[in-house]
Amino acid sequence: MIASQRYEKIVEMVEKKGIVNTKEMARAMDVTETTIRRDCEELEKQGKLIRVHGGAKRVGEGSHPSEKEEKDFWGSQEHYEEKCQVCKRAADFVREGDCIFLDEGTTTVLMLQYLKGKSIKIVTHNLLVAEAFREMDLDAELFLIGGRYIKEFNMSVGPVALGDLSRFNFDHAFLGCAGVDMDRQVAYTTEVETMMIKEKAMSQSSENYLLMDSSKLTMKGFYSFRKTKDFDAILCNDCEALRQMDVPENIIVI
Repeated sequence: MIASQRYEKIVEMVEKKGIVNTKEMARAMDVTETTIRRDCEELEKQGKLIRVHGGAKRVGEGSHPSEKEEKDFWGSQEHYEEKCQVCKRAADFVREGDCIFLDEGTTTVLMLQYLKGKSIKIVTHNLLVAEAFREMDLDAELFLIGGRYIKEFNMSVGPVALGDLSRFNFDHAFLGCAGVDMDRQVAYTTEVETMMIKEKAMSQSSENYLLMDSSKLTMKGFYSFRKTKDFDAILCNDCEALRQMDVPENIIVI
C-alpha cells in the first residue's frame, strides 16, 4: 500500500472511531508501527488528525473522544483495567513536591492520569511517558533521560542514561517487570541494559515500588534483577491465582 492510500485509510479510521491506536492501524495496513507514526506526523501537519500518545484522534468540532472511545483506545493494551487499578493505587504514594522515577513499559504511562493536580517532578527514560505527557494537562515537570535509544521498547539506556540518573534523588521509584516468580521470590526483566537502569533508579530512591498486573505472575524473563523483598511494596491486582500463592509480606493487593 503506497503512502497516499495509507493516508486515506488512516483518516477514514480516525474519523470513524474518533481515536485509533497505532498498533491497530499498522495491523490494518500491514506495515510497521514506525511507518504509521510517520504517516500520522505528516497527516497532522496537513491538519487531518491530531497525534496522541499511542495513536491519533480526529480534529474539528466535537473532536474530543468520548469516554467510551478513550476506554476502547487504552483498552487495546492487554490487561488495561488491571493496570489502571495498580497505577491509581501507586499514585496515592506521591505527594506534592515529590520527585519520582517512572520506569519503562506501558504500565507507568497509565500512571500519569492519576498524577493530575500534583506539582511534582517526573524523571524517566521511557519515551512513551514523554509522548503521553505532551498530550496531558499536568502540573508536573518532566525530565527525560538521554542515552542510546532502543526503538523496540521506546526507551533510552546505556552509560549516558546511567550517568544522567545518578544526578537525581527520588522520593519514589515506580518499576515495571517482565514477570515475577513467587516461588523463587524474584522479579524478571527483559534484558540486561534495562536491569541496569532499574538498579540505578532504585539506588537513587528513598522508596521503591514494583507495579504489575496479575498476568505477570505466570511470566518469566530470562534475567532476574531483584528479590521481591527488595521493594518497599509490590502492587498487584487481585486474582484467584494470587490468593493461592505464598505471597511476600510487602505485596499490596488491589
